[in-house]
Amino acid sequence: MRPWLNGAMTTLIVLVLFTGAVGVASAHHGRAGYGNEISTMKGVVTSVEWKNPHVFLNFNVTDAQGEVVHWVGELSSPSTMLAAGMSRTTLKPGDEIVIKGKGGKAGVSVILIDSITKDGKPVVGDPNLEGRFINDTR
Repeated sequence: MRPWLNGAMTTLIVLVLFTGAVGVASAHHGRAGYGNEISTMKGVVTSVEWKNPHVFLNFNVTDAQGEVVHWVGELSSPSTMLAAGMSRTTLKPGDEIVIKGKGGKAGVSVILIDSITKDGKPVVGDPNLEGRFINDTR
């Protein structure tokens, strides 16, 4: 192999690895879309999405006017949620839940979930405390 070709191949490999690392590093996002106020709401689960980098909970809430509003709740990473005691089968469509967390800014129907209660029992987090899920969603 020619010496310049070996150097070019090394450069190409380093470039490909660096590009992949930048994509992973930029995949995590901030919390700019969430407010600072903690709120609690009752809802009905429509689906749960176990994806990296976070688990997402889709649920419907009936507002004060009786209209059903679709919400999306963000939880921590799948591995963190498994370690916290939640599994892929913990919540199913139709489950009635109580969610506590930081809602989206400007009336957007999203929430950074801190705790979920089902049938009066905590599923994730402690509904009586501000927990780690709104502070650290690794």
